[in-house]
Amino acid sequence: MIKEDKSLAPYEVFEGSAWECGLLKSILEDNDIETYMTQDYQLPWNSIPVKGAAAKVFVALKDLEQAKAIVEEFYSNMEKENTEEVPE
Repeated sequence: MIKEDKSLAPYEVFEGSAWECGLLKSILEDNDIETYMTQDYQLPWNSIPVKGAAAKVFVALKDLEQAKAIVEEFYSNMEKENTEEVPE
């Protein structure tokens, strides 16, 4: 019987556009956190239009606390960027 290592269980830390998830995945990996990203693709026959494909980023339980801090900073920086006025 093989004992499972629960510290490697995947936990979702972020959901957003594929671009946002790709950027966050890169940031997490730069901080030595192994990640896994999933992406839902829009099918051509969908009747409800969506704004880009939804994606999710997962990390192992052992990296969850460190990843949460990075994700929190990522959210904060995204909010700052979205609220800054664009000069005319």
